[in-house]
Amino acid sequence: MKANVKITWVILALVLLVIVSAAYLWQTGSWSQRAVRRVGPLEKITLGTNLNEMLGLLFIAEDRGYFQDQGLEVVLKEYQTGLEPLKDLQEGRLDLASCAEFALAGEVLARKADQLRCLAVISSGEVDMLIARRDKGINRPEDLAGKTIGVPRKTSADFFLGRFLTLNQVALKEVTIIDVRPPYLADALTEGQVDAVLIWAPVTKAIINRVGHNAIVWPAQEGQSIYRLLVTREKVIQARAKALERLLRALTRAADYMKQHPVAGRTVIAQRLKVSIADLQSGKFSINYDLFLEQGLLLAMEDQARWMIKHRLTDETQVPNYLTYLDAEPLAKVNPKTVRLKIPGR
Repeated sequence: MKANVKITWVILALVLLVIVSAAYLWQTGSWSQRAVRRVGPLEKITLGTNLNEMLGLLFIAEDRGYFQDQGLEVVLKEYQTGLEPLKDLQEGRLDLASCAEFALAGEVLARKADQLRCLAVISSGEVDMLIARRDKGINRPEDLAGKTIGVPRKTSADFFLGRFLTLNQVALKEVTIIDVRPPYLADALTEGQVDAVLIWAPVTKAIINRVGHNAIVWPAQEGQSIYRLLVTREKVIQARAKALERLLRALTRAADYMKQHPVAGRTVIAQRLKVSIADLQSGKFSINYDLFLEQGLLLAMEDQARWMIKHRLTDETQVPNYLTYLDAEPLAKVNPKTVRLKIPGR
Protein backbone atom coordinates (compact mmCIF):
# COMPACT_ATOMS: atom_id res chain seq x y z
CA MET A 1 0.00 0.00 0.00
CA LYS A 2 2.76 2.43 1.02
CA ALA A 3 4.58 1.66 -2.24
CA ASN A 4 1.45 2.48 -4.27
CA VAL A 5 0.99 5.77 -2.43
CA LYS A 6 4.64 6.67 -3.05
CA ILE A 7 4.31 5.89 -6.77
CA THR A 8 1.15 8.02 -6.94
CA TRP A 9 2.93 10.99 -5.37
CA VAL A 10 5.86 10.61 -7.76
CA ILE A 11 3.50 10.59 -10.75
CA LEU A 12 1.64 13.65 -9.44
CA ALA A 13 4.93 15.46 -8.90
CA LEU A 14 6.04 14.68 -12.47
CA VAL A 15 2.70 15.85 -13.90
CA LEU A 16 2.95 19.07 -11.89
CA LEU A 17 6.51 19.60 -13.11
CA VAL A 18 5.42 19.18 -16.75
CA ILE A 19 2.52 21.63 -16.28
CA VAL A 20 4.72 24.27 -14.62
CA SER A 21 7.44 23.86 -17.26
CA ALA A 22 4.95 24.16 -20.10
CA ALA A 23 3.40 27.27 -18.54
CA TYR A 24 6.83 28.86 -18.17
CA LEU A 25 7.82 28.13 -21.74
CA TRP A 26 4.52 29.47 -23.04
CA GLN A 27 4.81 32.70 -21.06
CA THR A 28 8.40 33.33 -22.10
CA GLY A 29 7.73 32.51 -25.72
CA SER A 30 10.28 29.68 -25.68
CA TRP A 31 7.66 27.13 -26.61
CA SER A 32 6.36 27.18 -30.14
CA GLN A 33 4.68 24.60 -32.28
CA ARG A 34 7.90 23.75 -34.05
CA ALA A 35 7.64 20.19 -32.81
CA VAL A 36 4.50 19.80 -34.91
CA ARG A 37 6.12 20.54 -38.23
CA ARG A 38 4.49 19.58 -41.48
CA VAL A 39 6.21 16.72 -43.24
CA GLY A 40 7.11 16.79 -46.91
CA PRO A 41 8.59 19.49 -49.13
CA LEU A 42 7.93 23.15 -48.33
CA GLU A 43 6.09 25.35 -50.81
CA LYS A 44 8.34 28.23 -51.86
CA ILE A 45 7.14 31.84 -51.88
CA THR A 46 9.44 34.63 -53.07
CA LEU A 47 8.83 38.03 -51.50
CA GLY A 48 10.62 41.19 -52.58
CA THR A 49 11.06 44.20 -50.29
CA ASN A 50 13.42 46.82 -48.95
CA LEU A 51 14.47 45.80 -45.45
CA ASN A 52 13.30 47.98 -42.58
CA GLU A 53 11.75 47.75 -39.16
CA MET A 54 8.18 47.64 -40.43
CA LEU A 55 8.78 44.11 -41.73
CA GLY A 56 8.91 42.86 -38.14
CA LEU A 57 6.20 40.22 -38.58
CA LEU A 58 8.07 38.68 -41.51
CA PHE A 59 11.26 38.49 -39.46
CA ILE A 60 9.49 36.97 -36.46
CA ALA A 61 7.59 34.40 -38.53
CA GLU A 62 10.87 33.42 -40.16
CA ASP A 63 12.79 33.26 -36.87
CA ARG A 64 10.10 31.39 -34.93
CA GLY A 65 9.49 28.86 -37.69
CA TYR A 66 5.88 29.89 -38.29
CA PHE A 67 6.28 29.80 -42.07
CA GLN A 68 7.69 26.29 -41.91
CA ASP A 69 4.84 25.23 -39.62
CA GLN A 70 2.50 26.25 -42.44
CA GLY A 71 4.47 24.25 -44.99
CA LEU A 72 6.08 27.33 -46.53
CA GLU A 73 9.57 28.48 -47.41
CA VAL A 74 9.45 32.26 -47.67
CA VAL A 75 12.49 33.69 -49.45
CA LEU A 76 13.09 37.42 -48.94
CA LYS A 77 14.69 39.23 -51.86
CA GLU A 78 16.14 42.61 -50.91
CA TYR A 79 15.69 45.88 -52.83
CA GLN A 80 16.65 49.49 -52.09
CA THR A 81 13.07 50.83 -52.09
CA GLY A 82 9.54 49.45 -51.99
CA LEU A 83 8.80 50.57 -55.56
CA GLU A 84 11.38 48.29 -57.19
CA PRO A 85 9.87 44.94 -56.07
CA LEU A 86 6.45 46.06 -57.33
CA LYS A 87 7.91 46.20 -60.83
CA ASP A 88 9.40 42.71 -60.53
CA LEU A 89 6.10 41.46 -59.10
CA GLN A 90 4.19 42.79 -62.10
CA GLU A 91 6.65 41.07 -64.44
CA GLY A 92 6.20 37.73 -62.67
CA ARG A 93 9.62 37.50 -61.03
CA LEU A 94 8.14 37.57 -57.51
CA ASP A 95 5.13 36.03 -55.81
CA LEU A 96 4.70 38.89 -53.35
CA ALA A 97 6.06 42.35 -52.62
CA SER A 98 6.03 44.48 -49.50
CA CYS A 99 5.99 48.25 -49.85
CA ALA A 100 4.55 51.44 -48.40
CA GLU A 101 1.09 52.42 -49.58
CA PHE A 102 2.56 55.40 -51.46
CA ALA A 103 4.32 53.06 -53.90
CA LEU A 104 1.09 51.22 -54.74
CA ALA A 105 -0.85 54.49 -54.95
CA GLY A 106 1.69 55.80 -57.46
CA GLU A 107 1.66 52.66 -59.58
CA VAL A 108 -2.12 52.84 -59.83
CA LEU A 109 -1.91 56.47 -60.97
CA ALA A 110 0.72 55.45 -63.53
CA ARG A 111 -1.66 52.78 -64.83
CA LYS A 112 0.84 50.03 -64.03
CA ALA A 113 -1.13 48.21 -61.36
CA ASP A 114 -4.06 46.50 -63.12
CA GLN A 115 -3.06 43.09 -61.77
CA LEU A 116 -1.81 44.23 -58.35
CA ARG A 117 -3.80 43.47 -55.20
CA CYS A 118 -3.05 44.38 -51.59
CA LEU A 119 -3.74 41.43 -49.28
CA ALA A 120 -3.06 43.08 -45.93
CA VAL A 121 -1.29 45.75 -43.95
CA ILE A 122 1.48 44.08 -41.92
CA SER A 123 2.41 47.15 -39.85
CA SER A 124 1.76 50.86 -39.53
CA GLY A 125 3.52 53.69 -37.76
CA GLU A 126 6.34 56.22 -38.06
CA VAL A 127 9.86 55.48 -39.33
CA ASP A 128 10.80 58.45 -41.55
CA MET A 129 13.15 61.16 -40.28
CA LEU A 130 14.55 64.37 -41.74
CA ILE A 131 18.28 64.82 -41.04
CA ALA A 132 19.97 68.15 -41.74
CA ARG A 133 23.39 69.75 -41.20
CA ARG A 134 23.61 72.52 -38.61
CA ASP A 135 26.66 74.02 -40.33
CA LYS A 136 24.42 74.75 -43.33
CA GLY A 137 22.46 77.19 -41.17
CA ILE A 138 19.63 74.74 -40.47
CA ASN A 139 18.35 74.95 -36.89
CA ARG A 140 14.60 75.06 -37.49
CA PRO A 141 12.43 73.40 -40.17
CA GLU A 142 11.83 76.86 -41.70
CA ASP A 143 15.57 77.10 -42.39
CA LEU A 144 15.16 74.44 -45.11
CA ALA A 145 13.97 77.16 -47.49
CA GLY A 146 16.62 77.66 -50.16
CA LYS A 147 18.35 74.39 -49.32
CA THR A 148 18.98 71.19 -51.30
CA ILE A 149 17.33 68.04 -49.95
CA GLY A 150 18.04 64.45 -50.98
CA VAL A 151 15.34 61.77 -51.03
CA PRO A 152 14.65 58.64 -53.07
CA ARG A 153 12.03 60.07 -55.45
CA LYS A 154 8.68 58.36 -56.05
CA THR A 155 8.79 56.77 -52.58
CA SER A 156 6.98 57.55 -49.33
CA ALA A 157 9.96 59.75 -48.37
CA ASP A 158 9.08 62.02 -51.30
CA PHE A 159 5.51 62.44 -50.03
CA PHE A 160 6.47 62.98 -46.39
CA LEU A 161 9.07 65.57 -47.38
CA GLY A 162 6.37 67.55 -49.19
CA ARG A 163 4.02 67.23 -46.23
CA PHE A 164 6.74 68.16 -43.70
CA LEU A 165 7.63 71.28 -45.65
CA THR A 166 4.00 72.34 -46.02
CA LEU A 167 3.29 71.92 -42.30
CA ASN A 168 6.34 74.06 -41.56
CA GLN A 169 5.39 76.86 -43.98
CA VAL A 170 8.05 76.03 -46.59
CA ALA A 171 6.84 75.76 -50.19
CA LEU A 172 8.17 72.96 -52.41
CA LYS A 173 9.36 75.56 -54.92
CA GLU A 174 11.58 77.05 -52.19
CA VAL A 175 13.77 73.93 -52.01
CA THR A 176 15.77 71.90 -54.50
CA ILE A 177 15.02 68.18 -54.32
CA ILE A 178 17.57 65.67 -55.62
CA ASP A 179 16.87 61.98 -56.24
CA VAL A 180 19.33 59.97 -54.13
CA ARG A 181 19.04 56.21 -53.55
CA PRO A 182 19.10 55.13 -49.86
CA PRO A 183 22.67 53.66 -49.85
CA TYR A 184 24.13 56.97 -51.06
CA LEU A 185 22.28 59.42 -48.80
CA ALA A 186 24.99 59.43 -46.09
CA ASP A 187 27.70 60.27 -48.65
CA ALA A 188 25.54 62.94 -50.28
CA LEU A 189 24.94 64.67 -46.94
CA THR A 190 28.46 64.43 -45.52
CA GLU A 191 30.11 65.45 -48.79
CA GLY A 192 27.90 68.51 -49.17
CA GLN A 193 25.95 67.44 -52.24
CA VAL A 194 22.77 68.06 -50.22
CA ASP A 195 22.01 70.05 -47.05
CA ALA A 196 19.44 67.61 -45.67
CA VAL A 197 17.93 64.19 -46.38
CA LEU A 198 14.67 62.46 -45.57
CA ILE A 199 14.65 58.68 -45.24
CA TRP A 200 13.31 55.79 -43.18
CA ALA A 201 14.94 53.66 -40.50
CA PRO A 202 17.31 51.86 -40.26
CA VAL A 203 19.09 53.90 -42.98
CA THR A 204 18.72 56.91 -40.65
CA LYS A 205 21.10 55.46 -38.05
CA ALA A 206 24.10 55.27 -40.39
CA ILE A 207 23.49 58.83 -41.59
CA ILE A 208 23.21 60.25 -38.08
CA ASN A 209 26.40 58.44 -37.07
CA ARG A 210 28.27 59.88 -40.06
CA VAL A 211 27.12 63.46 -39.46
CA GLY A 212 27.58 63.23 -35.69
CA HIS A 213 26.94 66.32 -33.51
CA ASN A 214 26.46 68.39 -36.63
CA ALA A 215 23.17 66.59 -37.33
CA ILE A 216 19.78 67.99 -36.45
CA VAL A 217 16.96 65.46 -36.67
CA TRP A 218 13.17 65.77 -36.86
CA PRO A 219 10.46 63.10 -37.06
CA ALA A 220 9.24 63.58 -40.62
CA GLN A 221 5.75 62.09 -40.63
CA GLU A 222 4.29 64.61 -38.17
CA GLY A 223 1.98 62.02 -36.62
CA GLN A 224 0.68 60.50 -39.88
CA SER A 225 1.19 56.75 -40.05
CA ILE A 226 2.71 54.94 -42.97
CA TYR A 227 1.21 51.57 -43.92
CA ARG A 228 3.38 48.61 -44.84
CA LEU A 229 1.54 46.47 -47.38
CA LEU A 230 1.65 42.88 -48.57
CA VAL A 231 0.94 42.94 -52.31
CA THR A 232 0.55 40.23 -54.92
CA ARG A 233 -0.96 39.75 -58.38
CA GLU A 234 -4.49 38.63 -59.12
CA LYS A 235 -3.11 35.59 -60.98
CA VAL A 236 -1.16 34.51 -57.89
CA ILE A 237 -4.31 34.74 -55.76
CA GLN A 238 -6.19 32.55 -58.22
CA ALA A 239 -3.41 29.98 -58.50
CA ARG A 240 -2.13 29.87 -54.90
CA ALA A 241 -5.00 30.94 -52.67
CA LYS A 242 -4.35 28.26 -50.03
CA ALA A 243 -0.65 29.09 -49.79
CA LEU A 244 -1.46 32.78 -49.31
CA GLU A 245 -3.91 31.93 -46.54
CA ARG A 246 -1.25 29.86 -44.81
CA LEU A 247 1.17 32.76 -45.14
CA LEU A 248 -1.33 35.09 -43.48
CA ARG A 249 -1.88 32.56 -40.68
CA ALA A 250 1.88 32.48 -40.03
CA LEU A 251 1.99 36.27 -39.89
CA THR A 252 -1.03 36.29 -37.57
CA ARG A 253 0.92 34.06 -35.18
CA ALA A 254 3.84 36.46 -35.44
CA ALA A 255 1.54 39.37 -34.56
CA ASP A 256 0.27 37.48 -31.51
CA TYR A 257 3.85 36.74 -30.47
CA MET A 258 4.76 40.43 -30.80
CA LYS A 259 1.83 41.43 -28.59
CA GLN A 260 2.74 38.87 -25.91
CA HIS A 261 6.53 39.30 -26.06
CA PRO A 262 7.34 42.81 -27.40
CA VAL A 263 10.91 42.83 -26.10
CA ALA A 264 11.72 39.41 -27.55
CA GLY A 265 10.06 40.44 -30.82
CA ARG A 266 12.06 43.64 -31.07
CA THR A 267 15.21 41.63 -30.35
CA VAL A 268 14.48 39.45 -33.39
CA ILE A 269 13.92 42.56 -35.53
CA ALA A 270 17.14 44.21 -34.34
CA GLN A 271 19.18 41.08 -35.01
CA ARG A 272 17.70 40.73 -38.51
CA LEU A 273 18.50 44.36 -39.35
CA LYS A 274 21.91 44.16 -37.61
CA VAL A 275 21.23 47.14 -35.34
CA SER A 276 20.84 47.52 -31.58
CA ILE A 277 17.39 47.47 -29.97
CA ALA A 278 18.00 51.08 -28.88
CA ASP A 279 18.29 52.08 -32.55
CA LEU A 280 14.87 50.73 -33.52
CA GLN A 281 12.22 53.32 -34.26
CA SER A 282 9.66 51.29 -32.31
CA GLY A 283 11.49 52.44 -29.19
CA LYS A 284 10.81 56.08 -30.12
CA PHE A 285 7.47 56.00 -31.93
CA SER A 286 4.44 53.75 -31.97
CA ILE A 287 4.66 51.01 -34.59
CA ASN A 288 1.64 48.73 -34.79
CA TYR A 289 2.63 45.19 -35.77
CA ASP A 290 -0.62 43.63 -36.89
CA LEU A 291 -2.48 42.31 -39.92
CA PHE A 292 -5.50 44.29 -41.06
CA LEU A 293 -7.25 46.15 -43.85
CA GLU A 294 -8.99 49.34 -42.79
CA GLN A 295 -10.60 52.47 -44.19
CA GLY A 296 -7.65 54.57 -43.02
CA LEU A 297 -5.47 52.88 -45.65
CA LEU A 298 -7.79 54.02 -48.44
CA LEU A 299 -7.94 57.56 -47.04
CA ALA A 300 -4.13 57.70 -46.92
CA MET A 301 -3.78 56.52 -50.53
CA GLU A 302 -6.40 59.00 -51.71
CA ASP A 303 -4.59 61.82 -49.89
CA GLN A 304 -1.31 60.80 -51.53
CA ALA A 305 -2.96 60.60 -54.96
CA ARG A 306 -4.27 64.14 -54.57
CA TRP A 307 -0.77 65.28 -53.59
CA MET A 308 0.77 63.65 -56.68
CA ILE A 309 -1.90 65.17 -58.93
CA LYS A 310 -1.44 68.63 -57.39
CA HIS A 311 2.32 68.55 -57.90
CA ARG A 312 2.04 67.13 -61.43
CA LEU A 313 3.80 63.88 -60.64
CA THR A 314 1.18 62.09 -62.75
CA ASP A 315 -0.83 62.76 -65.89
CA GLU A 316 -4.01 61.67 -64.11
CA THR A 317 -6.46 64.29 -62.86
CA GLN A 318 -8.84 62.09 -60.85
CA VAL A 319 -8.25 60.08 -57.67
CA PRO A 320 -8.67 56.35 -58.47
CA ASN A 321 -10.95 53.97 -56.60
CA TYR A 322 -8.26 52.25 -54.56
CA LEU A 323 -10.74 49.81 -53.09
CA THR A 324 -10.56 47.82 -56.33
CA TYR A 325 -6.85 47.19 -55.66
CA LEU A 326 -7.52 45.52 -52.30
CA ASP A 327 -8.43 41.85 -52.02
CA ALA A 328 -9.78 41.25 -48.51
CA GLU A 329 -10.97 37.68 -49.06
CA PRO A 330 -7.77 35.80 -48.03
CA LEU A 331 -7.41 37.84 -44.82
CA ALA A 332 -11.13 37.54 -44.06
CA LYS A 333 -10.81 33.75 -44.18
CA VAL A 334 -7.98 33.88 -41.65
CA ASN A 335 -9.53 36.48 -39.33
CA PRO A 336 -12.64 38.36 -40.53
CA LYS A 337 -12.44 40.84 -37.62
CA THR A 338 -9.29 42.37 -39.10
CA VAL A 339 -11.10 43.56 -42.26
CA ARG A 340 -12.58 46.97 -41.47
CA LEU A 341 -13.52 48.35 -44.87
CA LYS A 342 -16.68 50.07 -46.05
CA ILE A 343 -17.50 47.95 -49.08
CA PRO A 344 -20.46 49.16 -51.21
CA GLY A 345 -23.38 46.70 -51.19
CA ARG A 346 -22.42 45.16 -47.83
